[in-house]
Amino acid sequence: MIIHYDIPKINHVLDDFYYATGARIDLVNNEFLPISYSGHEICGYCRGIQQDADSQNRCSAFDRALLQKSCDSRSTQQAVCPFGLTNIVTPVFWEENIIGYIFFGQMKTKSELFEPERLKAEYEALPIFTPPKIQGVSNLAQILIEHILTENMAKPDVSEVLQRAVTFICENLEKDLSVKRISRHINVSKSVLYSKFHARFHCTLGEYINKQRIEKSVELLRNTNLPMEEIAQACGFSSASYFTKTFKKLRGTTPLKFRKSQL
Repeated sequence: MIIHYDIPKINHVLDDFYYATGARIDLVNNEFLPISYSGHEICGYCRGIQQDADSQNRCSAFDRALLQKSCDSRSTQQAVCPFGLTNIVTPVFWEENIIGYIFFGQMKTKSELFEPERLKAEYEALPIFTPPKIQGVSNLAQILIEHILTENMAKPDVSEVLQRAVTFICENLEKDLSVKRISRHINVSKSVLYSKFHARFHCTLGEYINKQRIEKSVELLRNTNLPMEEIAQACGFSSASYFTKTFKKLRGTTPLKFRKSQL
């Protein structure tokens, strides 16, 4: 299912939520990729943590695990990150389908510092969220989700051409996915295919295909012991070196380092 997101409107309401509650919030799509690009920044404590590569990997692994738990349970999930801050993920439903997740938190619940000691001042500067306040923030997040859906800020895209193209791409990631082949399969011209992908996804068709291939590789890296060459081939990359280059460009790290961070 292709989802249309009205990003400017979503950013606006997420900013309002942040300024009202002090809890950082983002909208993530059903592939766990960020949709919102709102103006609020991560807190100084988290920013300091993410300056360290290993700590950043731990944060990313925690975020994805919490999102996956919400996906599997189809319900709101709450957990404390490795550095002591409470985070919450709530799925966004369109009828019976999950079309995204509201991820909010970075909420301090205890006064003592978890780690590292060098960020003690930044940690102490964070406000404490009591259980009633966290519950209030969660209640407001539910209201926010209803507002996003009511105002059609997130809804399924009804473009038949895009639906057919995306389905074909996702079912054939390991194969040759030339524009000519895709356009022939769904019976539209290459120019129409180019324009629809650019208008909907704000990227080229090739960039979209690479993003989907990398998402498939992430699952293989996390859940299998396949060597890089086999993963590259299974995801449609012409070589392991091109796979590594593309992975690093889109995920900010190499496939090998990503796999090690999941252990």
